[in-house]
Amino acid sequence: MTALDCDLTTVIVNWNTVGLLDDCLASVRAATPPGLRNEIVVVDNGSVDGSVEHLSDAWPDVRVIANAENVGFCRANNQAIRESAAPVVLLVNTDARLRDDTITTLLRYFRQDERAAVVGPRLVYGDGTFQRWTAGRLPGPLAMGVFLLGLDRVGPDRLRRRGVYLAEDTGSPFRPDWVSSAVMAVRRSALDEIGLLDERIFVYMDDVDLCARAGDAGWHVWYAADATATHFMGASSKRATGRVSPEALRALNRWYVRRHGRLAGVGLRAVEVAGFGARTVLNGLLAVGRRPDARGRLTVHATHLRLALEPIDA
Repeated sequence: MTALDCDLTTVIVNWNTVGLLDDCLASVRAATPPGLRNEIVVVDNGSVDGSVEHLSDAWPDVRVIANAENVGFCRANNQAIRESAAPVVLLVNTDARLRDDTITTLLRYFRQDERAAVVGPRLVYGDGTFQRWTAGRLPGPLAMGVFLLGLDRVGPDRLRRRGVYLAEDTGSPFRPDWVSSAVMAVRRSALDEIGLLDERIFVYMDDVDLCARAGDAGWHVWYAADATATHFMGASSKRATGRVSPEALRALNRWYVRRHGRLAGVGLRAVEVAGFGARTVLNGLLAVGRRPDARGRLTVHATHLRLALEPIDA
């Protein structure tokens, strides 16, 4: 099967997650409906855990692009997209697992809506609980204020629904501002118009940026609530740092300044300082009272507070 023969190209970027590859690839294979020609490409970002060798031995029919170093999530995905020709590209993280009907359901949106550029499924954790980071609103002053001040969790419904992330699980498909690239299907003709993933972004915010550019150009982004995938979240980052990388907040701040300008970035950092500062104080008090897990949350929020005070190198 050549690139020109494919109906779908599935791209998986791998960095030192050899233990996740088999289950990820098996789920993609199982979710590929009969008769659909799905070219699977794994782009390895300089792994030192034997990933490339394992793929050669265990998955000889999977195409591998082996980079000598970690070139970042966006650049690696773009390598595979440029070297493929299928009308739809499916991005899948190594820590994601498709269900048997995921691909079939996602592709239906492209047939039903000729302006559909990006489609993402409902995401759940390994225990099946809903993952609200699946989709949401573009980070703007109101959405970020609602999120950073915790109003998306404890505020009135009208505010909760204005945050960056989904406020609640829903079984009804709709058009959000963005969907997660943990599992994301993209129409190639839309990429031809708006461009590929922004290679200034090493990791994080790639999905928000792509969906924002699609929306700006009049394309549609769909949240496919009737399709579900499992996302364990942050396997590569956690393996390296023990927790989700602080680069996520830095990437958000960089993107925000590029989108809204430096003055808006100053306002964002002020709200970040207020929000993370309040959470740091609260969890500090809870830690003194020996509240379970408060010390861990204190460390996380204190780190975020420090990052919020960093200059934004947009």
